[in-house]
Amino acid sequence: MTARAGTTAAVVAGLRAWVRGHDPHVQAAVGLLLAHDVCPRRTEFRAACVRRDSDGEHWIDWSAARAAFDAGEFDRASSTEIAVLDLAIALGSDRYRLRSMGHHNARLIAEAVAHAVGATR
Repeated sequence: MTARAGTTAAVVAGLRAWVRGHDPHVQAAVGLLLAHDVCPRRTEFRAACVRRDSDGEHWIDWSAARAAFDAGEFDRASSTEIAVLDLAIALGSDRYRLRSMGHHNARLIAEAVAHAVGATR
């Protein structure tokens, strides 16, 4: 049985616990959302895609997150918040198949993203 997520603090703690030992792409997605510190505070985000089971474990339903995103449920957020959420959903759902990338391709992708945000020298 799943229930709606609880308070911001409960969601943050629950998601931190959920990603321990999880796949790196899910860790990256949740880490991005928690570090950005916007989505877990937003009621519509918690209602749309954060789930909690009867044991109190929290997780993100990436399919529900994408559906809510595509339906415009997060459109009241700033353009930057929307961009971070879109990327986190793509990472969490492994949209770009990063989980199966070899080291060479993973390095190329990381370098391209770093360059795109001006983090290369």
